[in-house]
Amino acid sequence: MKYKGVWFYGLSGSGKSLISNSLKKKFKNIFIIDGDEVRKYISFDLGYALKDREIQIRRIFGLIKIVKKSGLTPVASSVYFNKEILQKCKKDRIIPIRIDRKKMKDVFKNHKTYKNSKNIVGIDIKYDNFKTKIISNTNHKSFCQNLNFFKKFLKEKDF
Repeated sequence: MKYKGVWFYGLSGSGKSLISNSLKKKFKNIFIIDGDEVRKYISFDLGYALKDREIQIRRIFGLIKIVKKSGLTPVASSVYFNKEILQKCKKDRIIPIRIDRKKMKDVFKNHKTYKNSKNIVGIDIKYDNFKTKIISNTNHKSFCQNLNFFKKFLKEKDF
């Protein structure tokens, strides 16, 4: 199956923005939809409770639709993701990929997000039970392997 975009999801500090920005440098016609930027400029009315996170990812999906209509390839990222959005992504040929980091314990200790005590994805907000592609963003070698993965599924002529 040829995909028309990518949606990275994973815990804060896992490397979603890093890999998104690397894809933008590597391929043409990429439009990054960063969940933090969407929250800052569009979803500033939302908090971090589960219900707010669900609204946030619906907004991100709406932006994906707009970006696709403009002829660009969306590369979205968010901390939260659920089955509803998974189904929408399948229908629109957006590949959802969970960014996993082997050394998240260090991130939990040092990342500003995890100093808050509630409404934290991975701590008191859990992902729905579903399977998607998972990549580890732990070192340069695995990062390069991940870029090769995208070349396979996202044809460069579309970028």
